[in-house]
Amino acid sequence: MSLDGGERLELVHGTGGRERLGTVRVANEVVARISALAALEVDGVHAMYQAGGGCQQLDRILRRPAAHRGVRVELLDDDRLRLDVFVVMEAGTQLPVMGATVQGRVADAIDRMLGLAIAEVNVFVSEVVFS
Repeated sequence: MSLDGGERLELVHGTGGRERLGTVRVANEVVARISALAALEVDGVHAMYQAGGGCQQLDRILRRPAAHRGVRVELLDDDRLRLDVFVVMEAGTQLPVMGATVQGRVADAIDRMLGLAIAEVNVFVSEVVFS
């Protein structure tokens, strides 16, 4: 199931012996934003790739944050996540090293902040920037 729009992931964690008090739901935009911010920390990642330049312009005009753009979140049948991360790479960057680093940083950030299991972090280099 691909998570778009207002859909939410539901996190169900043990409470250390206490009865469950309820559910915690996380917007898919939160998962995407955490993933994007982790990817942007990697050397060689210039920006997140955002398809549809018109939407980018509208985001700028309306001053909407776009940090989560460039990440597709999919909840698999086994409750693990598949994340597709679309980046703009800086010229001269070693793609295999950058890609593996993005995968590790994104998976670590999602695990650390949300405790969600990751099935895949797929990195797509959609553009190269020459400075």
